[in-house]
Parts: sequence; C-alpha cells; structure tokens
Amino acid sequence: MVSHDRALLHEVATAFLDLDPSRDGRGRLYAGGYDGWVEGRRRERERWEQEHAAQQAEHAQLTRAAEEARGRLQTGWRPDKGTGKHQRATRAAGVVQTFNRRVEDLERHRITVPEPPRSLSFPDLPTRAGRPVLHGQDLTVTGRLHQPVGVTISGGDRLLLTGPNGAGKSTLLGVLAGQLHPTGGSLHVHHDARVVLLSQEVPAWNPEHTAYRAYEAHVDRLRSRGLKRQHPSLSGLGLLDATALRTPVGRMSQGQQRRLHLAMCLAEQPDLLMLDELTNHLSAILVDELTRALTTTPCAVVVATHDRQLLADLTAWPRLELAGSQQE
Repeated sequence: MVSHDRALLHEVATAFLDLDPSRDGRGRLYAGGYDGWVEGRRRERERWEQEHAAQQAEHAQLTRAAEEARGRLQTGWRPDKGTGKHQRATRAAGVVQTFNRRVEDLERHRITVPEPPRSLSFPDLPTRAGRPVLHGQDLTVTGRLHQPVGVTISGGDRLLLTGPNGAGKSTLLGVLAGQLHPTGGSLHVHHDARVVLLSQEVPAWNPEHTAYRAYEAHVDRLRSRGLKRQHPSLSGLGLLDATALRTPVGRMSQGQQRRLHLAMCLAEQPDLLMLDELTNHLSAILVDELTRALTTTPCAVVVATHDRQLLADLTAWPRLELAGSQQE
C-alpha cells in the first residue's frame, strides 16, 4: 500500500518502507506501526545529523590547523636573541614539516556523510494576538456558496472549516482571500492585514523558472507592492532540498510544487493563513510538522479539510460546518 492517509496508516500498517533521502541513499524499513516509523525516522535523522556535524567539525578543525601552520610558515619563525644558527635551521625545518603534515591531513579528510535534509522551520510571524483581521457577514456566492456565512477573525484565532464536497469550503476561502467577489453579504479586511490562501491549485508559474527563481520573483512582487516585512529564505524554511531548489517548476512533482506554494504563502508574513486541504500531496512527516507549527504560530489560521487525522489533531479548534446545497 502507498498512501499519505495518516489515519489509514495508523490503523492498518505494521511496517514502513521509507524512501525519503538517507545517509547512504538506501531506503529504510521500520517496524512497529506508525509510531515505530516516526520514532525510527527520528533516531535515524538524529544519528545522521550528529555524524554530519562531527565530520564538519573535524574538517573545520583541520582547516584551521592548516591555516595556522601556513601563517607560521609565511611570517617566519623569530628565534630568541642568542639562538644558535644550527638551532634556528632545525626549528625552521620543523615549521615546514608541520605545515606539510597539516595540509596532508586536510587533503586526506573527506566528508562522506551528505548534508541531512532540513526539517520544517516555520517563520516567526509578527501578528499580535487579538488584532482584527477580517469580518464577513452573510457571505454567499451564487451557485457555489448557498449558505450565508458570517465570520470574524482576529490574530491568534483558529478555525476548522468542514462540510461535504460542494458545500462551498473552497469558495468561502477564496472570498476571504479576496480572490472571489461575494454576490451576497459584505466583507471587510482590516487595514494592513495580510490574508493568504494555500489553495488546492498551484499558481501559474513560468515552467522554465527554477523553484528558487520563482520564489525570488514572488518576493520581488511583494516588495514592489510595499510589503516591508522580513521574508524568510526559501532554503531556510526547510520545505525543499537543494536539488528541488534548482529544478524548473514545470518538472517538479505535485508535492514539490505544493511545498513551493506553501513557501510563497509564508513569504507574505500573513496575519491570516488559510489552508485548503492542507494534506494534499504532502508527506505524512511534513504534515505532522505543519500541524504542530499551526497550533503555536501567532497568526490566525483557518484549515479546510476532509483528512481524518488532521480533523482529530485539530479537534479542539472551533469548527464551522457548511451544509451541502439543496440539490445534494
């Protein structure tokens, strides 16, 4: 079975073959069900990070030793006054030998453990708790959102949006994000409030641009619109590895495109982050990391989902359930 459905994996899977990047490029087999897989991955990643850090530290130490020996060689050794000629020559030869040994040590050393992929690093968003973000009253969209909806959101708020297919969840999110105009009711977004939507469809990027270039172009557009907040670096977010950063977006997988879209949403430093079917095309491990981040970020968060595990994880959030249309 191949699946991202964490609830299904919790219920039926007893062993996991994990094909994510590893120290040696090989897959890893974990027993013990979902919890055994998560714990095994954690320990494997911890060992990987420790081994890579140890090799990096050793390489840095050898580099410093070689540079120090080079410095002594270039500046020359200054013997104390009265030192004999034979002693001066012996000491100078020793400096040369030390330098050669340090260079040989550095040349022999190899970093054989690749750099581990980064875990998610959710940005520290500046939204103040209780700061008004938006207020919508009796919102409807003809043919798409039949049930009048009222919603008020402030900084730090959490909202879980549920309902059957066709109930208008994505439509409501599009209205709140300013991407759709309501045909009924009113919407007021407070001054300077940033409302951002991770939709189910990725934006229309230039397929020839690399992920890095597409992200930087997005940041440039934000700056041109006067957004002066600090933008996180794409690599620093930990959503894409070095290879994906250099990949044209037209050749990226759906999961990589979804990660890039999420990175662009976070680049806007939102006061309200809305996520439509967050778990689509994302690995279970990343969704677990995102879920933890969404419960602690100071910005307001609205999540629309059918995912059973996510619904269970966010069961303490206030819930807005949309009914289906009368035809349903």
